[in-house]
Amino acid sequence: MNYPIQQNFILGLPQEAYDAGHYIGVVAHSTGTNNDSADNERNYESTTWQNAFVHFFVDDQKIEQVADTNYLAYGAGHTANHAGLAQVELCQTTDPAKFAAAYAMYVWLLAKLLHDQKLGVVDGVTLMSHAQVSAKWKETDHIDPVDYLAMFGKTWANVVADVTANYNEMEVTQVDKAILVFGADDLPTAKRLQGKIGNCAIFFRNADATAPADVKAAKQLFIVGGSGTVGHPNEVLLQGKDWFKTADAVAGYLG
Repeated sequence: MNYPIQQNFILGLPQEAYDAGHYIGVVAHSTGTNNDSADNERNYESTTWQNAFVHFFVDDQKIEQVADTNYLAYGAGHTANHAGLAQVELCQTTDPAKFAAAYAMYVWLLAKLLHDQKLGVVDGVTLMSHAQVSAKWKETDHIDPVDYLAMFGKTWANVVADVTANYNEMEVTQVDKAILVFGADDLPTAKRLQGKIGNCAIFFRNADATAPADVKAAKQLFIVGGSGTVGHPNEVLLQGKDWFKTADAVAGYLG
């Protein structure tokens, strides 16, 4: 299973390097506000980032990246932030179905971040809850996401197990085909293409319109939307001047 990551960076964030030069683990948070959304959290954080900000928000609809993981975030206390921990917030809901959808993306993203750096899944070391961060360094008093997970019968041990399962799947999965999506408007079209061509990962272009590194491993790449090539040796351009023309291009390809 792969999920698209939508980049919507908050402007003006500081670009402070981690002590290690790159992130060496991840912190799993929850927002503490029921029935919020990734967009709402991102918009709120855009005005309060001087106090705190994270790298990602996950709700039942999407994964939204709001800060560059090459630089530290202000979400877990000075020591954890600087040591090198990428930080992910799970948006809270009271709806079990929405929780299940968000949780699946949450544990996948935590695994992906660890897998991208080949860090492994080590409870309390490379994978930490905010509760563990508070207990270890005592610079914050938050105990999320433990209480929120318990509302839906989940424990931190479940998170560790589910992140590990996703990580292990990433270790053995070779991307055969990939779809590179230019923008959110093209996502429904990309999903229709995905349904027709079978097992295929969907990726969003980076903020600078380049392709994510994972795309390079695919044997074949379908570029949906935008314009021009990304230099993949075996790419299919399915593009138009707008999302409607792009949908036409995909329909024409599929016949």
